[in-house]
Amino acid sequence: MSHSSETRIFTAPAASVPSRLASVEDYEALARGPGGRACARTDKLHHVFGSTRSGYAIYFFGELLAAFDFPALTFLTDSGQQYAFEGEYGTTLVEVLDAEKQRAVIVQMNALFAALKANPTIAYEAETFGHLCDDDIEKALARDYVSGRPYADTEVYGDEGDTADYLFTYLRSVLKVVENALDEGLLVVFSGEL
Repeated sequence: MSHSSETRIFTAPAASVPSRLASVEDYEALARGPGGRACARTDKLHHVFGSTRSGYAIYFFGELLAAFDFPALTFLTDSGQQYAFEGEYGTTLVEVLDAEKQRAVIVQMNALFAALKANPTIAYEAETFGHLCDDDIEKALARDYVSGRPYADTEVYGDEGDTADYLFTYLRSVLKVVENALDEGLLVVFSGEL
């Protein structure tokens, strides 16, 4: 039986983020307050909700990163976050990105996209689940579409967050949130529920 792994990324003013998150309740308060305000914004993308069946996009991205030296992007995998809170239904992973980390994410994500466009075989070799068909990676990388909810967006090809188009729409959307945060002097808060 499969389950979905959920992710969320949103911007927040630095004054609204505690210097240390001590519990999942601290994170949830942050997600309801500043996270809710980020979701309500319509001027620019300041949040992304992700959902991927059986963690497909998370694990595929982790395998993909193994071919590169992009440590700023590991927070989007199943490890590498500042906080891990065990709960009744699994683990909540949380990372807070300040301006320095945001700049590193922007540089490394753009370098990743450029490397994969030049050699999409890297992505095909990293995907061990057997969900890819001919040209899936090339088509996904050729798009520039972003979305606050790519798993439920009819403009994103595929189903339940287990396609290349979902993964790369999600990554482009995360990049856009980080760029917008840096532009406005905001922090970025990421969470993953695995």
